[in-house]
Amino acid sequence: MKKKKAKKIAIHAELRKESQTFNGYLKYEITVKNPDGSIEKVPAYGKGLQDALSRVVHDEIVEHLEAKVIKKVPETGWAIAWFLGMALTTSSVYYNYLGKYSGFYIIAAMGAYVITTLSVTNWFKLKNRNK
Repeated sequence: MKKKKAKKIAIHAELRKESQTFNGYLKYEITVKNPDGSIEKVPAYGKGLQDALSRVVHDEIVEHLEAKVIKKVPETGWAIAWFLGMALTTSSVYYNYLGKYSGFYIIAAMGAYVITTLSVTNWFKLKNRNK
């Protein structure tokens, strides 16, 4: 049987205050036990405790992915990859839908590619910010 990998565990949460700038948001202070046994306090913001905890988890995932993948590829590499993806998308749509409305399909494919890119970029923004 596999041994379970140690994870961070929230051991205590305390409401600090309500946000003055964003109505309905609360500031919590979360006490987290790390896998190595150390304890740290993390500020968390959200409309409720569950929302605040999900923002902390999201931020940790984003930071982990940034360290492992995103920061290792230079910005020019991402730009080249984006343009190659756009070229592949438009050319594959052009060859598959060659006909009367091929221009419409190409523009629709380009729009879908841009929307997907913006959605992924938005997901990578940190959500646990001072409110």
